[in-house]
This record gives sequence, C-alpha cells and structure tokens, in this order.
Amino acid sequence: MNSVTPVELNEDEIDLLDLLAVLIRHKKMIIVFSTSVMLIVLLYAFISLKLSPEKSYLPNEYTSTAYMLINSPSGSSGSDALSSMGLGNLASLAGISAGGVNYGTLAGRFMEMRSFQDKIISKFDLLERYSIIESPKTNSRITLKAHLTSEYEAETGIFSISYNDINSAFSTLVANYAVDLLEKQFQIVNSDKNLQKKEQLEQKIYDIESEVQNLEKAIQDYQEKYGFVSMENLATEQITTFAQVRSELIMKDIEIKTYRDLSNIEDPKIHKLQIERNNLSQLLDELQKGSNEYESLLPSQNDLPKIALEFAHLKRDLKVQEAIYSYLTQQYESVKLLISTNDPIFQVLEKAEIPDRKSGPSRGKLVIIVTMAGFFMSIFFAFILEFIRNLRQDKLRVAKLKDAWTGTEYGIRA
Repeated sequence: MNSVTPVELNEDEIDLLDLLAVLIRHKKMIIVFSTSVMLIVLLYAFISLKLSPEKSYLPNEYTSTAYMLINSPSGSSGSDALSSMGLGNLASLAGISAGGVNYGTLAGRFMEMRSFQDKIISKFDLLERYSIIESPKTNSRITLKAHLTSEYEAETGIFSISYNDINSAFSTLVANYAVDLLEKQFQIVNSDKNLQKKEQLEQKIYDIESEVQNLEKAIQDYQEKYGFVSMENLATEQITTFAQVRSELIMKDIEIKTYRDLSNIEDPKIHKLQIERNNLSQLLDELQKGSNEYESLLPSQNDLPKIALEFAHLKRDLKVQEAIYSYLTQQYESVKLLISTNDPIFQVLEKAEIPDRKSGPSRGKLVIIVTMAGFFMSIFFAFILEFIRNLRQDKLRVAKLKDAWTGTEYGIRA
C-alpha cells in the first residue's frame, strides 16, 4: 500500500506539468487573443470618447446634485402633553397625531408621484430627447426614474436630488427644476396643514367653551337650588341645623318633664309645650327624610350623599373641560405663530451646479475588465483546442465516439 503514494505524487506532478505545457503550447493564441481583445476595447473606448455625445455609443455622463434640509417638527406631541395631565386619550381633540410626519420620507414619495414626474417630462420634452415612441407615459416615467435619483439622510435631515445625463447643463436644469417643484409642494402641504389645524382648533375651542358654559350653569343652578357655595358648607350647614333642632327638641322634653313634676293638674302651659315639642319632632323627621316644604331650603340627610356625588361629577367634568380648553388655547396660539412666521419645512441648502467632471463611464475599468475576461477566455479556448488535439490522436476514443453516434458498441452493430 505504501508503494502507491509516490506513483500518485508523480502523476499529480505530471498533470500540473501537462497543464503548464498546454498553456505554453498555445501561448501565441493566448497572447494574440488577449491582445486583440484589449486593442478592440481600447479602440472602442477611444472612438466613443472622440464622437459627439449624441452619436457616441459610450458617451460621458454628468451628474448634477442639489441639497435640501428637511426640518422635522420639534417639541412633544399633543398626546404626550395631555398624558402629563392625565388626559392622554384626548390628544385627538387637538387634531395632533402622536407619531408625527416623516418629511424626508414624504419628499421621496412626492418624487415617485406620477403628477410630479409628468411635470418634469412635459417641461423638458423627455419623449423627444430620449426618442420614446412606444407606451410614452410608462416608458418616459421609467426613463426619468433611471436618470433622476434622490437620497435622504435621517441623521442630518439632508435630502439630495441628482440627475444624470450626457449634457451637463441639461442635468443641472432638470435637478434644479425638481427642487423647485418639491419646494412648492412642501409650501402647499405646510400651509394647508397649518390652516387646517387652525380651523380644527377653532372649532374644538368653540365646542369646549360651550361645554364649559353649560357645566358652569349646571353648577350654579345646583348651588342656587340647595343654597350653598361648596359641598363642605352645605354639609356643615345641614349638621348645624340638625343639631340645633335636636337640641331644641331635647330642651322641650326637659321643660315638659319639669312642668309635669311641679304640677299635678292639667296645665295649659304643658299642652302648649307638648305641641311645640311635636312640631320640632316633625320638623326633624322631615329634614331627615326630606319634604317638598323644606327641600328648597335644605336637602334631606338621606339625599346628601347623592347630591354630593352629583356635584362632584359636575366639578370633575368642569375641571376636565377647563384643562382641555387651556391646552387647546396654547396649541391655537402656537399654530397662529407658526403661520405668521411661516417657518419652512423644506429649505434649499445648495442648488445644483453644472459639473465640470464626468461621473461615468470609467473607460479604464472597462478596458481592464474586458482584457482580463479575454485572457481567461483564451485560456479556456487553449484547453478546448488541446482536448480536440488529444481526441484526434486517440483512435480508441474516436472509435467509441463514432460507435456511440452510429448506435454501435465497441465496433459491433446493434
């Protein structure tokens, strides 16, 4: 078994030498083919450079880029502010969403809109410029997307628009026109949004004012009905009244008992005191249970918890509405200030300028890549030629191929 290893190593060395021998044997073809490919691609690149851009099959391309700043809304959202007041679910009353709008993404969406693209296509007559005949709308938009690109950096808020064309001046015109269209679109969105928000706030403030007035009127009626300013005063007044009536009732009982102890006959004074005592007892009972005669003056003791609960609900509702009114008023003033100052969301930092250096194509890279591809193809062809040469010299393999082609096996007819 050990004697096999040297033989295998020798065969491996022979195979590697054979591969090298194949390359050496066909070195002229490899050199000629690779050189020819290199010269052809060099000539191709040179001619494309000398021809005019309109006639060149590989013209220089120029990219013009403009830069904008997309301002994001600052400050906490309406829901956050109301949440700090314990009223988080009422953010919708102000017409404010919790998440806000990503204006950078919105700018990219604007550029994808058909109306936006059609304005550029119509302005610069791209159908004629790029010789678009079939499916003019669809193909013109596809062509525009291939030349007009945008990029948004969320970290910095920078939004860039680039246009690529063989004419540097034309690429600059298209890029700047796209910037102008986008700026106008954002002005409309910003203005419409703030005006709409102002109108919504005005309506909400009007509704809240009406609700506050109704609640204040209900509280005032409640206070006038039961004759109190605060629920604490009402409870104190009721306790004082009950205590006073009870004390008078007790004093009458003592006075009647004293007269009876001192007099053995039926004294008219005792009868009078008994009537007064009965009246006090009836009054106390009516105050406790409530009666139509005294209800307007003082509520019954049994009704006091219900009255206190209803009054607390009214006060709570009024407090909630006042808090909402205060917040909506602040938002309304902020929107008015925003409209007056007209702080733009979209700001142009740098317009596109005519580039003086091409952005593509890289003819040097093209020559290198095609030359390397030609070199490897020549090596592949060298091995193909070597295989054909060996096949012709091997009569046994040729016979097997002929037998397989004619349907025979090892020279015997099937």
